[in-house]
Amino acid sequence: MASKWNLAQLKRHFDKTGVDYHSVMGRVKDVMVKTLISVEPHIINQLSRHTKHKNICFELFGFDILLDSKLKPWLLEVNISPSLSSSSPLDKKIKTVLICDTLNLIGVCPYDRKTYEKETELKEKRRLLGP
Repeated sequence: MASKWNLAQLKRHFDKTGVDYHSVMGRVKDVMVKTLISVEPHIINQLSRHTKHKNICFELFGFDILLDSKLKPWLLEVNISPSLSSSSPLDKKIKTVLICDTLNLIGVCPYDRKTYEKETELKEKRRLLGP
């Protein structure tokens, strides 16, 4: 069995073997939430020390979770600002989606040069034509 799977691969494997994917993922999420609750005071303290504006920053956490033979999740480690370098095609795919999801969550819009140039041209035409 592979040591690292993406969630789609894990779900397919669970579906084939009759394991309730959503139940296992609920337990994994429970471990993650409890971990974050346990360090919340430290995170809030650090946030308060480094910025006055708490809504303009974020942190990315990488959770390494191991499922034992009874599908019990075990927290191996949590990485703060995990490496986004890729050591395999699977890593590259997972981290590319992670970066896209992160940028979407923080509200970054994709830049389209052609659209920008059209909008700029329209604004210039409106300015020249006046009100």
